[in-house]
Amino acid sequence: MRLAHRLLAVLLVLFLAMHLGTHLSGLAGQDVHGAVQETLRRAYRHPMVEPLLLLSVAAQAALGAALALRRRRRTPQTLSGGYLALFLAMHVAAVLAARWQGIETDLAFAAAGLHAPAPWPVLFAAYYGLAVVALFVHLSVPLSRRHPRAGRGVLAAGAGVSAVLIALLAGLVTPLNIPPALVAAFP
Repeated sequence: MRLAHRLLAVLLVLFLAMHLGTHLSGLAGQDVHGAVQETLRRAYRHPMVEPLLLLSVAAQAALGAALALRRRRRTPQTLSGGYLALFLAMHVAAVLAARWQGIETDLAFAAAGLHAPAPWPVLFAAYYGLAVVALFVHLSVPLSRRHPRAGRGVLAAGAGVSAVLIALLAGLVTPLNIPPALVAAFP
């Protein structure tokens, strides 16, 4: 089980690096983000790729849950993995539901909750921020066993990426054009 979890992790880390990289390309502006996203979507939304990617996420969550249940105590690894599984379930469901409704799932879609009335900005900052931190914590734990300094570097990078991503989505780095209909979805 552990080997399967690690092998799937390689595939998912590659996708998540592309996904976070796509979001971070928004630092150069919403148009740049859109161009990068459109290019990468050709690969990961391909009819042969997307179902495998979604199955990989589900399998990874199931394997992670099985591994966590075998442990007697909760560790940073199990806690971060649990949050990642919860986040990915909600995130994937929200994106697929929006796509089914014909809503574009671009940078504006991701940022809408941070531009809605209170308490949504705080909730979405925590939702996204903790997901990014959890990902980097989850990756740093096995690395830290052999290379403690590298593990700490991964944690620091995760905190930095999380902060930059939240600032970007909040419109603090570059102005964002958020369609009013997306913001209106938050009461």
